[in-house]
Amino acid sequence: MQEHLLKNLERGARIEGVFLVETANFKQTRNGKHFLQLVLRDHSASVKAVRWDSNRDEFRGVERCPFLRVSGRVEEYQGNTQIIVDQLEPVGAEDARVDPAEFLPRSRFDLDAMQKELEEIIASISDDGVRRIVLAVLDRPGLRRSFRNAPAGKTMHHAYVGGLLEHVLSLAQVAERICDHYRWLDRSMLIAGVVLHDIAKTAELSFDTGFGYTDEGQLIGHIVLVSRWIREAAETLGDVDPETVLQLEHLVLAHHGKLEFGSPKKPMTAEALAMHFIDNLDAKLAGYWQAFRQANPGPQDSRFGDQNFMLEVRPYFPRRLDGLSDDLLPPRLDDGEPARRGAPVRATRAPEESRAEDPPDSGSLPF
Repeated sequence: MQEHLLKNLERGARIEGVFLVETANFKQTRNGKHFLQLVLRDHSASVKAVRWDSNRDEFRGVERCPFLRVSGRVEEYQGNTQIIVDQLEPVGAEDARVDPAEFLPRSRFDLDAMQKELEEIIASISDDGVRRIVLAVLDRPGLRRSFRNAPAGKTMHHAYVGGLLEHVLSLAQVAERICDHYRWLDRSMLIAGVVLHDIAKTAELSFDTGFGYTDEGQLIGHIVLVSRWIREAAETLGDVDPETVLQLEHLVLAHHGKLEFGSPKKPMTAEALAMHFIDNLDAKLAGYWQAFRQANPGPQDSRFGDQNFMLEVRPYFPRRLDGLSDDLLPPRLDDGEPARRGAPVRATRAPEESRAEDPPDSGSLPF
């Protein structure tokens, strides 16, 4: 029997293969029988699965191993594909002779090319203190490798290997264009905020055999972690202007925009405002495209998608989207040199006479 990609399952088909266990729950029916409620995945998709007439020992075996060797059949339940598991065998990665990373969805872009492009943008930060803080944070042990592979979220947007790098590079490209239009913005500060704002998702999320939250992610979260890392980098460097450190921390602490979205502070600087809106824009548009791809409306189908938590509406999908390629999505790696890269150094702060008055004291998310 041939193995199937989960995205290509058809009702009535038989299926056999090794799949990553994304979630597993031990349940009981109304008549007292036990069953397993599973979500299995390969690199193409996640699919719900049910193992009837199970027991607690079998569930414990599933909990201990990240993979299942499964034999079953494909059915439809409430309009969605579901696997009815007839036989299962919990296996480890070595026993199954698989690479766990091969079971996770991946960015459609080349990770080496994205990393090179982002490193060039970081090197172009003209403010020496800002650039050194960014590099000092990136020099944390193992961080560059984690940054390269991490998702930007568990499910909401860019939820795949390389998703965080793709998201950050997309924001950096938008930030370049924003600074071309609003030429009085501090480009160094905004680019640094873009690079650092989600960098601690490398510690907030686990992504070795599936996407989930670490204990540190649940109890502290990436916003507070990044702020700590910036402060630690500045203390290690020892000679960075405290105002620079303060503004960088504010960019990170305010990038969710609202207190109810997890930001300890609302944006109080122009760069923090820009950071919040371009971050929100990229996340929402990526989420919209993901919803469109999942809906995949046919000629006779409704053009409205399901109610979307992140977008807070039922999105409408114009027919012009049909047939468009994912290659149209950012980041764009073939544009040549971004506009104004390497432009003359902008002042870190405005001249004294034009500086504004100092401002007063003051879980699953869409970005």
